[in-house]
Amino acid sequence: MLLFNKHLNIDFRNGVGFDLEFADSKPVWVYNVNTDETTAMPFEGVVVLLPFVLISYGMVYDYE
Repeated sequence: MLLFNKHLNIDFRNGVGFDLEFADSKPVWVYNVNTDETTAMPFEGVVVLLPFVLISYGMVYDYE
């Protein structure tokens, strides 16, 4: 979901700890619906890890 021109994502995870991460080049998997490709791209933003829930908010970018 886009919120203030950044991506907000909520996923399930298999962990029970609490964590707050400020990432500037975390690798994430990205699926392109136009070309039907899955590639790894860097993510810049905030990642919040809660018990069984992962919340990420930021931007995915490509190196030039």
